[in-house]
Amino acid sequence: MALLRQVEEISARMQEALSEWRRRYNKELVNGPSRARLEKPKPEDFLIEKRPFFSSVTESDVYYVNTFRLIEYTALTSAPSPSKVALMRKSGYNLGRSLVRSGVVKSLDDAPLALVLYRVGLLDIVKESLDTMRVNLYECTSCYGVPNIGQTLCDFEAGVIQGMLSELYGLNVVREKYCWGTGYSFCGFEIAFE
Repeated sequence: MALLRQVEEISARMQEALSEWRRRYNKELVNGPSRARLEKPKPEDFLIEKRPFFSSVTESDVYYVNTFRLIEYTALTSAPSPSKVALMRKSGYNLGRSLVRSGVVKSLDDAPLALVLYRVGLLDIVKESLDTMRVNLYECTSCYGVPNIGQTLCDFEAGVIQGMLSELYGLNVVREKYCWGTGYSFCGFEIAFE
């Protein structure tokens, strides 16, 4: 019973956070990116103090994110770009498929809470139709708070989304259009179903 109460509380706070982030998203769609580009990022540019929603759920979030970020930064600066993209995308894809196959995600309605519980980010389904979908991810593990480096960074999260949707609906292509890495304060993905 306590676990159910905790999940209900997290769900309610998640809805409040999504409303706040959606307002920021709408503003940036009109005004463009909110941050100027940084030419030479350093490792410390990828570390964060906290993600607002996730740190309210658990104080240990910052350690989880910073460990992941150092892996991401190393891959970004050490591996050739196609290798980094493929590795992170495949890792996320496998997680997304596992979430559905294990029963954690039984339908698209389960995905937002699952991505919160796995600390991937706050999933916001912006638009859905039979052959396309647009989703945003706020406070994303890969890029929340990073400087504008002129490129999208969320290959892992794109893979998670693609893996879940592949299991739920079939083949799809996920493309990240907006990202903290391009100066926005959200990650926006466009999905096309094949």
